[in-house]
Amino acid sequence: MGKEEQLLSMSIADSIRQANSYVSKASYIVEGFRSIDDVERDNPEMDEIDEMLRWYIEKIYRDVATLAERMSVPLTAQRIIAELDKIKTGDLSDIEPTPYDVTQTSPHLDRIRGYFNSLAVMTQGTEVTGLDVFQNILENTPAIIKLTNTDPKKEADVQREVYKVLQIAFPDAMRELPIGQLMKTYKPDLGVRSLMAVAEYKYAATENEVRRALDGIYTDMKGYSGHYEWRTFFAVIYTIDTVVNPKRLKAEFQGMNADANWTPIVVVGTGAQRAATLGSKKN
Repeated sequence: MGKEEQLLSMSIADSIRQANSYVSKASYIVEGFRSIDDVERDNPEMDEIDEMLRWYIEKIYRDVATLAERMSVPLTAQRIIAELDKIKTGDLSDIEPTPYDVTQTSPHLDRIRGYFNSLAVMTQGTEVTGLDVFQNILENTPAIIKLTNTDPKKEADVQREVYKVLQIAFPDAMRELPIGQLMKTYKPDLGVRSLMAVAEYKYAATENEVRRALDGIYTDMKGYSGHYEWRTFFAVIYTIDTVVNPKRLKAEFQGMNADANWTPIVVVGTGAQRAATLGSKKN
C-alpha cells in the first residue's frame, strides 16, 4: 500500500473518531429528554451536532469508497457510493437506541465503519493504527512509571518517562512543541507530528488539584483549537491512589462541553502526595 493510501486511512480513522464524539454528545443530550422530538424542538446545540455528524458521515462514506478504489476493490467502492446515494442527506445524522436502550448509536456510521474495518485489515499497515498505538502508550503511563522505577512529584517527571517510550514507537515524537496562534504560542507536552496528535498531561495529587487540572485542560482546548497541523488531542490526568474515581473524572470531562477532538485519559499511578501547582503552560 502506498503513502497516499496510508494517509487516507489515517484520515478516515480520525474522521470516525470525530464522528463518534458527536454521537456521544447527541446521546448525552437525548438521554436528558423524553423523546427525540423534544430534543429537536428549538435546540441549537443539537442542530450543530446534527450538522457536524452529517458532514463527517458523508465524508467517511466518500473517503472509504476512494480507499476501496485505490486498493483495487471497485465493486466495494460502487456499493458504498450506492448506499450513500440512497440515504437522504437529512437522515445521515440519525441516531437510535442500542440494544437494552443503554445509549444511542448511529446506524450509518456503524455501517461505513464496518466497510472501513474490512479494508483496514487488508492493508496490514501500522499507520492505520498509529493513533491507537499513541493512545495505548498514554493509557499505560502507570506501567511505564513502574518499569522505570520513577517516583514522580510533578507532571514533568511523568512526561519525561513517557516521552522515552514515544520516541521508540514514533521517531518524530516531540516534547513541548510550539503551536502558534494569533496572540500566543502554546506548548503541549507531547506530540507526534505524523499523526497530527498531541497529549497534554496533568498531575493531580489531591481532589483540588484535579479540579485545577480540568480548568487547565479547558483553557488548553481553546488555545489549541483550529490549528491545521494538529487534529487529535489527548488529555491525560495522572492521579495517585484514586484521588477521584476515574469514571467520575471522565464524566466531569464530558460535562465541561469538551471539544469533539479531545479524548480524556485518566490513569492511577504512584507518586508524591504533594504536586506542583497545576495550570496551562502558555508563553
